[in-house]
Amino acid sequence: MDVELQELRELVAQLKADNEKLRQEQAAAVPGPSSEASTASVAPVTTRNPIAERLVFVPRDRKCPMFRGKSGMGLTEWLEEVQACMRARHLSTSEQAFFLVDHLEGEAREEIKYRSDVEREDSAKIISVLQELYGCSKSYVALQEAFFSRRQQEGETLHEFSLALLSLMESVKVRAPGGMTNADVLLRDQFVEHVLDGALRRELKQLVRRQATTTLLDVRGEAIRWEREGLPGGGRGRSHSVPSAFGLQYGVQSGSQGATTPPQGQEMVEMREMLRLQQEQLNQLTQSIATLQPSHLRRPPPRRGPVICYH
Repeated sequence: MDVELQELRELVAQLKADNEKLRQEQAAAVPGPSSEASTASVAPVTTRNPIAERLVFVPRDRKCPMFRGKSGMGLTEWLEEVQACMRARHLSTSEQAFFLVDHLEGEAREEIKYRSDVEREDSAKIISVLQELYGCSKSYVALQEAFFSRRQQEGETLHEFSLALLSLMESVKVRAPGGMTNADVLLRDQFVEHVLDGALRRELKQLVRRQATTTLLDVRGEAIRWEREGLPGGGRGRSHSVPSAFGLQYGVQSGSQGATTPPQGQEMVEMREMLRLQQEQLNQLTQSIATLQPSHLRRPPPRRGPVICYH
């Protein structure tokens, strides 16, 4: 960085010197018998149109990360960064290949080092080699299966669930032979169909039926809003995927209004009461059966002799 700044300072000094030299040559080249007349004719022009000093702002270079192979940054993320850096520097095709190699370390650099000159000097072939070695090894069918079987896990927030779906879909799109034209619809539907909360799932399905153009981000925002409104003070119970921070926040706010029983605690109390009543009813039925059993289940006296049938 210090070397680049020094070069820029030298370049600015050189430009100023060239500018001053051009001004002197222009002043010396003005013809005319009377220097006063020429000075008088030139002076108003310089007064009306002063030469403004031009400032050039040179942006700092974007720092490009290093790729080490199986350790450190993933290949997909690194390729996005390095391609952005190459676009910012306006590198030619041959320069892009050198730039890629300069930002490789470890086994990734060794792999390219022992490739042929044709591969080392072609940025597209370097990227192809890296993708073959360090890219996703799963097939297109396996990635599709992983995406469509993904469901919200217990304790997983809606935001985490949506990011997991986005990551899986990105892998599917990379492997898709003809691209994924309906990726947005698949993402939205997979999110709606497999959220953990059943009531929230019904709400999101109704939203999609009303607004068919909604995206994953739209339904996720609506789902998060729905969950937060379902905390104490609202008409719905909190979904299990809401982070505990929100529960703590609303719990503190409701604590100032007096000690109240949370909705989940109230549900537990009601369920226990129902179980107690059912147990009492079961005990009563058991006692009734035990009381009635001797009179109804008496065995008939054994018959002696042959049975005679009368016609």
